[in-house]
Amino acid sequence: MTTMTTRVRFDRGDLTLDVVLPDASIVALTGPNGVGKSTLLRCLAGLEPASSVERLGPSPASIGYLPQRISLFPAMSLRDNVASSLRFIGAGRVEARQRAAELLAEFEIDELARRRPHEVSGGQRQRAGLARAIAAVPDLLLLDEPFVAIDVAARRSMRTRLVEHLVASGTRCVFATHDDADVEAMGAVRVELA
Repeated sequence: MTTMTTRVRFDRGDLTLDVVLPDASIVALTGPNGVGKSTLLRCLAGLEPASSVERLGPSPASIGYLPQRISLFPAMSLRDNVASSLRFIGAGRVEARQRAAELLAEFEIDELARRRPHEVSGGQRQRAGLARAIAAVPDLLLLDEPFVAIDVAARRSMRTRLVEHLVASGTRCVFATHDDADVEAMGAVRVELA
């Protein structure tokens, strides 16, 4: 088992954090609004200009990131949005679209594969965003409130499917949540930010 150790320094305050992630680990960031959960995820993703990230162990070869405000490509169908992450890493068009269709089926929105993001609900967009985030099997997956828009009845199966993918691939995951059920259902290690 390899561990990924990352030190994050954030220049807009006194935040220095060491994050140690063993293979296939799932870490839940919890805490009140405004405490820095989303900012920490953005730092880990390399998207926060006021931060520096130092990798002390092996660096992730790839990072998947699902922000709180899901940003799917508006002109693409849900299937092509999911396939885009595979195309980005060099998969052929047919292979990428086939895998995207499989993931949309797993996330129970395959009947919406040809629709564009503006034609589906927020929860359906969130499912497509989750599928896109895991499609390329990143080494590190960062998720900001990944289930918040999904109806309560469907959250259980979405959590289960996500955990199955993480375990099967050995992907490390750090996610922000306000829902204790997310932490428990995903078997996550809780990190309470205050």
